Amino acid sequence: MAGIRDVAKEAGVASCTVSRMLNGTANVMPETREKIEKAMEKLNYVPNELARGMFKGKSSTIAMLVPSIQHPWFSSLADVIEKELYERGYKLMLLCTSASRERELACFQMLRSNIVDGIICGTTSCNIEDYLRVDKPMVMLDYKVGKKFPAIVSDHEMGAKLAAEEFDKSSCNYVIHICGVQDNPNIISFRSHTKLDEILAEHHIRSRQVPIRWNDFDFDGYFELVKCILEEYEQVDGIMAADFTAIAFSKAAASLGRRIPEDLAIISYDGTFVTKTGTIKFTTVYQNYMEIAHKAVDTLFRIMQNGNEEQEEEILVPVWLESGDTTVS
Repeated sequence: MAGIRDVAKEAGVASCTVSRMLNGTANVMPETREKIEKAMEKLNYVPNELARGMFKGKSSTIAMLVPSIQHPWFSSLADVIEKELYERGYKLMLLCTSASRERELACFQMLRSNIVDGIICGTTSCNIEDYLRVDKPMVMLDYKVGKKFPAIVSDHEMGAKLAAEEFDKSSCNYVIHICGVQDNPNIISFRSHTKLDEILAEHHIRSRQVPIRWNDFDFDGYFELVKCILEEYEQVDGIMAADFTAIAFSKAAASLGRRIPEDLAIISYDGTFVTKTGTIKFTTVYQNYMEIAHKAVDTLFRIMQNGNEEQEEEILVPVWLESGDTTVS
């Protein structure tokens, strides 16, 4: 593989001239630049991007931490973020933590010793102190740390209100909503569950939060789990769950002979592509993952350029509900 010295010899210039041209640290005469570019093309020379990044203190790379690349919400977000970064001349480094604090801390340690220009953090396994020790520009997704690292969040309280109104229209008496295992009060998405309980109580509708560790299951695992939930809570006639789990509930309900929406109303919460892949149209609370991705990238770049003194702690993104075949219209 050709190196800088080979390019310099082919172009008839000094190695330092090639290096300075590639690093943008000196003006090179047009005719010299043309010789170097022709030599690079002839030798099929590929510049060492990492070395150039270390030299300039910039890598044009943004890291994104997610608990799972299989989960539709995070894969949808990562897809849009990658496109946003590409349009700005940046690359995405995607890191998966499997919702493990140990793995998340290992990722931060790795990023501390390697050059990335910023971090979009979609994981929530660490505590505030862990995040505050991060020494790079960073934005959080659905996790409140403070002004140092602002959070991009959906309006989860509005999502709960819209879902509660839909359950009321469907004449539900007992609603179960599936949440993650709540062991950290700074995870903002739990607001939807707290608010849903409050509003349903006002409508005299019983409700119950059922926590599950979603990363522990594939779809078959979800199906068996939610089937057990439906068998245990026979009086339940309303379900709110993330898209993947909502689909599992619809399949489990059918296997138990429960009609949708007559016997069981289901509201999916996220609105990713998976709710559109089957024959049934789900009533869905949509988080605007495209807008969340845009605001995450835009906010991160402002912090990279100007610091975070003027950033809000939370940047709110609206949600909306679209009625489908899984609730009573």
